[in-house]
Amino acid sequence: MEFRLEKNRISLELEDGQEAFITFGVEKEKKVLVVSTTYVPENHRGKGLAGKLSQKLVEFADENGYKIYPLCSYTQKFLMRKRPDLIAEAE
Repeated sequence: MEFRLEKNRISLELEDGQEAFITFGVEKEKKVLVVSTTYVPENHRGKGLAGKLSQKLVEFADENGYKIYPLCSYTQKFLMRKRPDLIAEAE
């Protein structure tokens, strides 16, 4: 699997040409990634792709010193289970 990190987006091209992705905004002064969407095409759900995308997001946050503010319910649940230390507090 090859992940692509683009501006405000981590994506994964699937074998059938479709794409799964996470979108986020960056609040540089607060060092926070604001995650708005995690999307996996319906015919690819249940394969762990959202979790793999979320893990890439966590790695990006760790490498760059960011916290994550999850607006997306999937990302919120993922972080609560795996990395609650990365969750940014609402202001």
